[in-house]
Amino acid sequence: MKKIILLLILIFPFKITALEQAVVDINELNIYELQEYVDKGYLTYEKIIKLYLDRINEYNEQYNALITVNENALEEAKKLDLEYQEKGRRSLIHGLPVIVKDNIDVKGLPTTNGAKGLLDAYPNENADVVQKLIDNGAIIIAKANMDEFAFNATYSHSSFGDVYNAYNTAYSSYGSSGGSAVSVASNLAVFALGTDTGSSVRVPSSANGVVGIRPSFDIMSSKGVIKFEETRDVVGVITKYVSDNAIVLNIIDEVDINYEQYLNKPLDGIKIAVIKGFMNPNTNSTSVAYGKTDQFIYDMMNDAIEDLENLGVEIIYLDNFYLNYQFDATTMCYNFNEHIKNTSSKIRSLDDLIKNGGYTQYIEGYNGYYCNHDYKLTNTYKNYINNRNNNIKTANNRFESNDIDAIIYPTLKTELYTIEEAKYKKIHTPSSDTAPLIGFPAMSILIGYYNNLPYGMEIMAQANNEKVIYQIASAYEKLHNYYKTPSIAPSLYE
Repeated sequence: MKKIILLLILIFPFKITALEQAVVDINELNIYELQEYVDKGYLTYEKIIKLYLDRINEYNEQYNALITVNENALEEAKKLDLEYQEKGRRSLIHGLPVIVKDNIDVKGLPTTNGAKGLLDAYPNENADVVQKLIDNGAIIIAKANMDEFAFNATYSHSSFGDVYNAYNTAYSSYGSSGGSAVSVASNLAVFALGTDTGSSVRVPSSANGVVGIRPSFDIMSSKGVIKFEETRDVVGVITKYVSDNAIVLNIIDEVDINYEQYLNKPLDGIKIAVIKGFMNPNTNSTSVAYGKTDQFIYDMMNDAIEDLENLGVEIIYLDNFYLNYQFDATTMCYNFNEHIKNTSSKIRSLDDLIKNGGYTQYIEGYNGYYCNHDYKLTNTYKNYINNRNNNIKTANNRFESNDIDAIIYPTLKTELYTIEEAKYKKIHTPSSDTAPLIGFPAMSILIGYYNNLPYGMEIMAQANNEKVIYQIASAYEKLHNYYKTPSIAPSLYE
């Protein structure tokens, strides 16, 4: 026995240099665990940031998920280490790295909206949601690539190139928050912010095997965010785990609800509706929401439904969830022109950017009269809002007349598209036909893999009822913690 101990002592000095590179494998840790290892002295915030910067340096080239990296991140981490030692941490996100979609302002980094012509667009101040993160000790480690001007959900293509799927770079990341979702899935940061107009947080979250929430429309500040469609755009949170998602939303929203209290609560008494039309594998419909669902996704959904029933949920089936779909992005140009005034950019309007040529997608179609006139003052816009209000009444009636707490459906209805397929195939998802039309919250969670690619299920609740979504999602995740580090982005250290 003494010989064995002596042998270990002799070997240890030769191993310690390698081991101190990463005493803990950060890849699959949640926020609670990361902070626990800091408390135990295994990690410092400087070490955490260094580990994530190492992963960015190693893996971002294959994913093209990021546009700019914060060169001051390590210095910020050192200061937060000192603060932690002297006063304790500000919050659970103290010292942890976050990646922010590049249509959200971070002071000191340009807000490009995916367009190279805006690389000089340094904002005068942080977006409100970013300021809340910083005030609570988070470190903005990078800005994420995205679909330029947040136009598309099927892919994320910008002046900076395509974003590639976290699990297989031959496949699309989906969009428009593709860079944010891929960054979290491949462990380039602990969590990320995206924006969701029609499905832009939830769909890429599904395609990259992470958790993405679109919160209720009225609980989140949009100041400092370049909005595509004003009545729908919300900032969303993307994380590996449901608990992390609840922690971050607690910090950046504008309501006094502690979502963490609803994590891992029993589901007895919860009633969930399944929309049969969103899951049908045997239909000839070409609708994006009601079209054919691939058989393997249908099977995954039925397995998830059975799991929820075993957890105590009452399941009912509704044929459809029809809302009067309208889409109007006429406010986009005006909002962009207002936003750019608060930056250092030589570009002062959408028209300037078009003349500059520093973009790749079709912004010309949004340039016109309403770039300089507030569309929200028109009768057409008022009619649009009336339609939205009628949709809200219809949706609330469906929830209340059936006495349901939530509705579930597949986030994506077809096998993931390759990068090439995504450029010409239409996306098939109920995501855009549901929550965005009525300002309700919805979350995509991982329910399984097919051909080594991830797929998600969406959970939607009534406005300001995020807590029931977290309750359902955390109970399901506890049963099936499906997240796994992509094999093409393994740990860098033993």
